[in-house]
Amino acid sequence: MDLAIVRTILLATCLFGSAGTAFAQDGVRPRIPTVTRLVQQFSALEEVLVNAVRNGDAAALERILADDFEMRVGAAPGAPIPKSDWIRHWLAAANGSYGIEQMAVHAFGDVAVVSFLARRGPRDSLFITDVWVGAGSAARLAVRYAGPAGNVPIPGAP
Repeated sequence: MDLAIVRTILLATCLFGSAGTAFAQDGVRPRIPTVTRLVQQFSALEEVLVNAVRNGDAAALERILADDFEMRVGAAPGAPIPKSDWIRHWLAAANGSYGIEQMAVHAFGDVAVVSFLARRGPRDSLFITDVWVGAGSAARLAVRYAGPAGNVPIPGAP
C-alpha cells in the first residue's frame, strides 16, 4: 500500500477518534454504567433485604443477617446497633423504602464490601457500606455502616 494512503488513513482515524471522544466528553452522549456480575449479585441480595423490611418479614431478615450483625452510624460510631434492635427499628419505621444507586462491590474471598447511595427522597440519602460474608446467595450481611450523604467536606474527596 502507498505510504501516502496509509498516512491519510491514520490521520482520518485519529481525527474521527478524537471527535468521538470530544462528543462523549461534552455530555451529549449519555453515559451507560456497566453493571458487573458482583453488582448484579449484591443488588439482588440488597433487594431481598429491602423487600423483607417492606413486607415486615422478620424471619426473612433473620435469614439474611449474620447472627452477630450490627449497624454502625456515622453520628455514633462507638455505639453499634445490635441485630435485634436493628430489625425492630427498621420494621417499625419501614425504613426499607429506598432506591439503591451508584453501587460498588469489592470482593475479598468470601467477604464482599458493598457500598451504595440509598435514596429515600430528593434530599434524604444515606451512604451505606455493607459487609457481606459467605459465597453467592448464601452470603449474609455481617455489618452495615451508614451515614448521611451530603455536602460534608471530606479531605481528598472531589
